[in-house]
Amino acid sequence: MRQTEKTAIITGSGRGIGRETAILLAKSGVNVVICSKTNSEINSVKEEIEKVDSESRVVGVNCDVSLSYQVSSLIQLTIEKFGNVDILVNNAGVAFNKKLVYTSEKEWDQTINTNLKGAFLFTKAVLPSMIAKRSGVIINVNSGAGMVGFSNLSAYCASKFGLRGLAESVSLEVDRYNIRLMTIFLGQVATRMWEEFDYGYYEKNKRKMLNAQDVGKKIVEIIFDTKKYKNGESIEMYNT
Repeated sequence: MRQTEKTAIITGSGRGIGRETAILLAKSGVNVVICSKTNSEINSVKEEIEKVDSESRVVGVNCDVSLSYQVSSLIQLTIEKFGNVDILVNNAGVAFNKKLVYTSEKEWDQTINTNLKGAFLFTKAVLPSMIAKRSGVIINVNSGAGMVGFSNLSAYCASKFGLRGLAESVSLEVDRYNIRLMTIFLGQVATRMWEEFDYGYYEKNKRKMLNAQDVGKKIVEIIFDTKKYKNGESIEMYNT
């Protein structure tokens, strides 16, 4: 069923999970806003969406999720173009494979700012309009690293633990407004992020990892299945 009156913003949607989620939402008839820092990725996703569904309405925006003025600009553009924001998928993320003693302040800041601050900025920006119309869906894409610590991933784990706390707190704040805020906790996913994070491990284990398209399908299911997935829920999806 086409969801022609819905508009979704997917952060980090130039590739991987975000890309697949954006394509699937567009196929469902949702107006889609692609958010990435790389113009070539934005154009690639737009072309793919338009190729599979010529009726799709899609906008691509170059945006650094850690910068409030860029986030505000993206939200304003979305509302001007489509009139509202019904769905937000906080997916943008980075990771560094380093022990804490070798992690630079710049790498720490980049991890926290992208993975946690970005979700804060986008959630804060979309909530007023969702509260006003008393409806909306926010999905935070998290990781097993948001539930248990891992060696060489201190910054990433800190950001994902923080994202978990943010989601649990905000879900309580929005419950009375008929807004659903949910978290999907993922195992290892065969994406370029993992390939760049640890190429040797990726090449050896990629066939055992989750598929980005399957994750995208699960996110879309969570968004639209209002009976099965309730506000505040944590959904786990791990490698088989």
